[in-house]
Amino acid sequence: MKKVILFLVAFVLLGVLVVVYLPFTPAQPQGPVVGADRDAHNCIASAGYTYSSVRGECVRLWEAGTALMPVVQIEEPVLAAYVVQDESGNKAEVFLPGFEQGIVMTRAENAEIPTWIADGGWVLTYDPDQGWKLSQGGELVYASKAQ
Repeated sequence: MKKVILFLVAFVLLGVLVVVYLPFTPAQPQGPVVGADRDAHNCIASAGYTYSSVRGECVRLWEAGTALMPVVQIEEPVLAAYVVQDESGNKAEVFLPGFEQGIVMTRAENAEIPTWIADGGWVLTYDPDQGWKLSQGGELVYASKAQ
């Protein structure tokens, strides 16, 4: 009986020592928290959102925009560009692979077909029969099929 009591006392003392001398630290998350990657405009990139300055809001390009495919495929994988317009159609924003933000383009007046122009020689056109075409310096870079 003495051995059992001695064992219980030793077990209780060991438990007290563990609680007193081992500091309690709650588990800390390892790495960034999913969804905690908001940009300067409060868009969550991990959820697929990008800020569109012509719309003034966060958008998912594949939902809000029109995909344009490269005319000449140089490298893998195929990376699409996207066109997003404001409600009036007077502004268009082109999002290109490798560019940190969209290129804002302004609609040209008196053009035969809808045309948007931006600095750097960028020209975007839309023809209902031929689709979207994006050129830089007179060279066709991206295009889409007619919708």
